[in-house]
Amino acid sequence: MTVSPTSLPIERDSLVAPRLAVVVPARNRRESLPRTLASVLSDPRLDIELAVVDDGSDDGTADYLASLSDPRLIWRRLPVRAGANRARNEGAALTTAPLIAFLDSDDAFGPDRMSRLIAHFDAHPDIACTIDGFSDVSNGRERLHELPLFTPDGETLRQLLLSHCIPLTNSTVTVRRGAFAAIGGYDPDLMRHQDREFLARLGKDHRIVFGGATDVLKYRTVNSISHDHAGYIEGLDNLVARCPDYRAADYGPILSYLTIRGIMKALAQGRFGIALAELEAWRSAANLPRGLHVLSGYVSGRRQRRRLTQDFAQVRATTSAE
Repeated sequence: MTVSPTSLPIERDSLVAPRLAVVVPARNRRESLPRTLASVLSDPRLDIELAVVDDGSDDGTADYLASLSDPRLIWRRLPVRAGANRARNEGAALTTAPLIAFLDSDDAFGPDRMSRLIAHFDAHPDIACTIDGFSDVSNGRERLHELPLFTPDGETLRQLLLSHCIPLTNSTVTVRRGAFAAIGGYDPDLMRHQDREFLARLGKDHRIVFGGATDVLKYRTVNSISHDHAGYIEGLDNLVARCPDYRAADYGPILSYLTIRGIMKALAQGRFGIALAELEAWRSAANLPRGLHVLSGYVSGRRQRRRLTQDFAQVRATTSAE
């Protein structure tokens, strides 16, 4: 997308009560931000808010944001890095719209996504949150991640989330402001697995459904956190500490699999230094399984997760044909 966020002749007095807020946390994303913001501000709707929180960037992000003049844009700079979750919460607090959609600073919304979201929540007042599919763009290739039209019951959805069976990114999450505030927003101290923890916590008392669309572009670059295996073990340890489900026997093999797979990926990519650091983090982890039995648990957990994923894929194939 090449539309400049500053090219729209919108006067502040022409704005109406916002229906949807888009929140973007940004940390050293000066190169990708124009594409991200253009995917929002190129929409002619006047009833949207765009809040960008610069998380202590040192690459000129703040100067770029200061150069933009669209009255729908609100931005704030955090003087020191506080993490994406705190930036998301800060961004939500800057806005007033009853719906909040999150967008990572290297991703983009597809055309008409915001209008679709507003119409969808208007038509389903009982829904607190939607998760959509997305297109994963990496190394010039695009892979589509679709979700079923049918959403499983709350308990099954939680199991799929915690077992990492649902393709997920924060950029596909939209939530009603009341539900977001009721659970205190994102956990500001969690640096990884933020979306899964947020949705698992939200789903305890609020209805989450699959949105059925794929109107988000997820761009994965060399500095994307999803490509960085450093810190994976610490992040998983913190996630498990917040989700007591993992202590149930049924999650034992899955947790063994999740514990080892990050280390295995680092080894497979030849990142031996990172793999050694992750092994050391594993030794000091307070909530992850240890011992030789984890190796057998990895194998059975991989099979268990594969069955869950296949069942999930079968639902997707069935509902997509309806």
